[in-house]
Amino acid sequence: MKKICFLTLFVISTLCNAQKNKNRTTTKVIPQKNTILATLDQISAEIIAEKNTKRTVLLIKNSTSKDTLEIKNNGNTDFKPTDFTLKKFTNQGKNFYLVQWKDIQKTETKVLKENAITTTNQIWEIDSKTLHIENIQKTTQISEIIFLDKNKTASHTVDKAKSEGFEFILNADGTFTLKTKSQNNSYQYQNNSKKFELINASKSNYSTKNKK
Repeated sequence: MKKICFLTLFVISTLCNAQKNKNRTTTKVIPQKNTILATLDQISAEIIAEKNTKRTVLLIKNSTSKDTLEIKNNGNTDFKPTDFTLKKFTNQGKNFYLVQWKDIQKTETKVLKENAITTTNQIWEIDSKTLHIENIQKTTQISEIIFLDKNKTASHTVDKAKSEGFEFILNADGTFTLKTKSQNNSYQYQNNSKKFELINASKSNYSTKNKK
């Protein structure tokens, strides 16, 4: 009788443990892969995921180590750059890398459409891990329906564009220009200060033509 009771308890205990294990769900953590945006020489531009945030970085592979330079902290946004490029250039005998990308944001309602393009340019000196300049320019194309009466029975569409910030232009000699409709500013690297400094500032032809 004791043996029967013992066997019964053993079976019940086994079934209970099996049921607990069945109800216990295991969440398998799958590591996210880095998104590679561009590669050049020993440099790889990638979006890396870390817990609840993402970063866009330059990964530099050295002979015995790897350096990480953050070019943008994405936060928890779904950052998807377009036209991402890496370009190497030389100025005053030093090597630099130009990092460029665009971020496009579209807004659309019944009466308004906006297409905003933010262009970012960064110049990096990899050897010293130095960001020399970051230039951000935003251009927005706007299409808006304008109503001509209170009852909104008649309307016409107005298209316009606006620009904020300087346009970045990398010149063939390794200098760069920051340009607006009214001015051009040119910069060159100076070995003494180890910085890009203004070497020329002038009014643009657009400004001169409109004054006539």
